[in-house]
Amino acid sequence: MRLGITTVLAAALAAAAGATETTPEAAAYFNKGVELYNAGKFDEAIAQFEQSIAADPKLVEADEWIATIYLRQGKNVAAVERYQKLLARKPSTAARVSLGLAYLQTGDNAAALKTLREAVALDPQNKVGWNNLSMACLRSGDNAGARDAAEKALALDVGYAPAYVNLGNCYLAQNQPADAITAFDKALALDGAPLDAYYGLGEAYAYAGDNKQAGDNYLLYLKKGGGDQSRRGRAVGWLWDHGRGAEIP
Repeated sequence: MRLGITTVLAAALAAAAGATETTPEAAAYFNKGVELYNAGKFDEAIAQFEQSIAADPKLVEADEWIATIYLRQGKNVAAVERYQKLLARKPSTAARVSLGLAYLQTGDNAAALKTLREAVALDPQNKVGWNNLSMACLRSGDNAGARDAAEKALALDVGYAPAYVNLGNCYLAQNQPADAITAFDKALALDGAPLDAYYGLGEAYAYAGDNKQAGDNYLLYLKKGGGDQSRRGRAVGWLWDHGRGAEIP
């Protein structure tokens, strides 16, 4: 039988749409895992996917879901291990792109760069791969490489908001706040813009000396739930230093 798949929230899990033939028992566990994932019950979902693998060790789609959940939860070492296992069993560009991001989030920039460069070499049309490579280059101090990768992502999809954020960060690293502001504004004009665009605007306006706009955007980052602790700390500190601490949510 084929697995029945409900609507999912993460594009990285698209492989399940054409899932492999499996047993009724494994399919039942798998589909329950999808249901729990969509309900935000990630640990319970993982347990169901593990049960599906126990019932059918060939069900590689369950490994893909587990790896992606770990990445979403910030369990990056576990995500790396699971994506490595997945790639050994079923090589794919999508898994390689996600493994690169997991490496990046563990702080292993060298492994992230190697993995993401392999991914975009295999699939030059993968905008997420180019975007993740842009982040890896930026964190490694390769601003030119980061900008090139972000621009390649945008050449593939001019409406891809995360790439505008990375492009804005490249401009900031090159001390070009006006260009950074333009890039972050473009991101925020699109659906799915990361909250980091507000933080980026705060940084760019602060660099440009526009304290009113800097404070307004730092506050938006905080109020909308920006989760990066170092960025939240930077925003809070700046607001207190500039007399706007009472506005902090």
